[in-house]
Amino acid sequence: MSKTGLIILFGLLLAILPFIGISFAVKTALAVVLGLSVLVLGFLVRQERRWLLRALEGDHHTDAYTENGEQGYGQKVSET
Repeated sequence: MSKTGLIILFGLLLAILPFIGISFAVKTALAVVLGLSVLVLGFLVRQERRWLLRALEGDHHTDAYTENGEQGYGQKVSET
């Protein structure tokens, strides 16, 4: 299941949680677990969206250093 699908499912469960006939302690524990799950999934979706937008704009660069005739921050290496 996708992250957005899980967020919708967990949100639905949080909405119906007060109406389920289980003990208060179990309801509280489920609310905390589901709430934290929605928080983490929302953060991951946000990070993924930002990464995709940067990639589409062409601003996404890798942090790996490669020796391909350029040195440092895009400075050409003089070949003398």
